[in-house]
This record gives sequence, C-alpha cells and structure tokens, in this order.
Amino acid sequence: MSPAFESFLARLYAERPARERFLADAHGEAVAAGLTADEIAAAVGIDRVGLELAAASFAHKRRRQRRFAHPVVRLWRALANRVG
Repeated sequence: MSPAFESFLARLYAERPARERFLADAHGEAVAAGLTADEIAAAVGIDRVGLELAAASFAHKRRRQRRFAHPVVRLWRALANRVG
C-alpha cells in the first residue's frame, strides 16, 4: 500500500467533504488522488456502509478525546490549530 493510498483512505475516514465527493464519484476521486490502477480498483470496491460506520466511529472518538482531554492538552491543540 503506497503512502498516497494510505493518505487517501485517511481523508475518506476523517473528512466528510472528501467522503461525500468519493461516494458521488469513487473512480474520479481515486484517479484525481493519483492512485495506481490496483489502488483505484480497491478504492472503488470499498464497503461504503462500513466506510460510513467507521468514519462516524472515528469522529465520535475524536470528539470524546477533545472533551475529556487534560486542560494543557486542550490548550496545546488550540494553539496547534491556530498555527496549522
């Protein structure tokens, strides 16, 4: 699995707009990401229900971590978001 494919999948799981574009045109999004033919085939064949369930689970986990994070960690994240 190439770094480009890993990055593509991470965006699908973490970013709703990327996931929505992918679900509307899986092949086009995979091609635009510069994936190989095998990676494009794998992406197009992804379990879409599983993708949505996993993305929802990851989003919930991120929200939960932010809510229960130590105050210093929340401050560090807030400062990191300003820079990035």
